[in-house]
Amino acid sequence: MKRITLIMGLIAFLFMGFQGSAKKKSTQTVFFKSNMHCADCENKLFETLRFEKGVKDLTVDHVSNTVKVEFVTGKSSSGKLVQTIEKAGYEAVEITPEDYSKRVEAAKSKPKVKGTHSH
Repeated sequence: MKRITLIMGLIAFLFMGFQGSAKKKSTQTVFFKSNMHCADCENKLFETLRFEKGVKDLTVDHVSNTVKVEFVTGKSSSGKLVQTIEKAGYEAVEITPEDYSKRVEAAKSKPKVKGTHSH
């Protein structure tokens, strides 16, 4: 009888452990304005951020000079992302979602700058 109780307790413990690990991790989205000049700047910043720990989704746009990052809370932070962007040589000023939307909308009428330049 004690064995059955012990086994049932162990099964219940394992089941609860698997449920806990299956919980969806919380994410946060932050928005930055930056100072990119061209598509090469955009690509460089995208490549720099895409492998940053905790980054789940990423939008970088040189026309609107904006960066949108969704990351897993606890694996990254706004401050860490600012450091990463600045280390890559770009400005990173956090902005509101509303300011981000306005900048993206205003940029739709601007042409994308192609080509390369020296950094």
